[in-house]
Amino acid sequence: MAINKHKTSSILYHYTSVETLLKIIENSNDDKICFRATHAKFFNDPFEYKLAFSLLKTSLTKYENQISSGKKLRPKFQNKSLSSLGQLFGNPHILSLSENSDDLTMWRTYGFDGSGVSIGLDKKMLEEYSNDKNLKNTKLIKCVYDRNKILKGLINYWKYVYPTININEENRLVFSSFSFALNLTDFCFSFKRSEYQSEKEWRLCKNDGEDKNIKFYERNGLLIPYIEHYFPKEIIKKIIVGPCVNKELTKESIEIFLKIKGFSLTEDFIGKSKMPYRNFK
Repeated sequence: MAINKHKTSSILYHYTSVETLLKIIENSNDDKICFRATHAKFFNDPFEYKLAFSLLKTSLTKYENQISSGKKLRPKFQNKSLSSLGQLFGNPHILSLSENSDDLTMWRTYGFDGSGVSIGLDKKMLEEYSNDKNLKNTKLIKCVYDRNKILKGLINYWKYVYPTININEENRLVFSSFSFALNLTDFCFSFKRSEYQSEKEWRLCKNDGEDKNIKFYERNGLLIPYIEHYFPKEIIKKIIVGPCVNKELTKESIEIFLKIKGFSLTEDFIGKSKMPYRNFK
């Protein structure tokens, strides 16, 4: 029997630890469960944020070169103000997901070396959540692994953004529409290097500018900023137990836990990884 009867594209998976699964459910109320989205500057990959910023600057330079057409053009963004482009990003917080339900690389990298779980979330419900008019600046985006495609999209979008932005006396950006900045952010953070293409990643990206919504947790002496997303319990469609745990006992304990927390479980709600992998640490 296949682990997942659903079409791959209908469910997106979040790889994490069993401990985090416990917290996600424990922090829930009668109807909602809570997922954390981490600030983009504090990803495990330190180059993610820098890469997005680099794309923003490169696309801007290319766009200004295009519109100059050999004429003497005074760029709106000179070197002294390029650093202020980071203001366009605001406070992007990202929840990472994957189309892969049971992938060895994902287990090693994000699933605590096979000792975690992958939590399957209903993609349609995620899309509805990101389109909710009551939720500001939230979007579900599919990662693109082609740098040239991202740059082309950014350069094209600068046509609309460029005329709306000015620089004040304090060398800070002033733009007429925040939605332009959000779309730029979505473009930049949808890109991942081609080496990661097998991850088939999607991202729930929220640009939250309200300090009251940002919380922190400690990791290795560093305070990590995050925001919370509350979803209906029904958004969880599947849980896969990693290849490096006692699969039977872990599956049974999660079943007991979820039933106590009011989840209605189908026969195949909790599956077991089929990856031939052992962790000898």
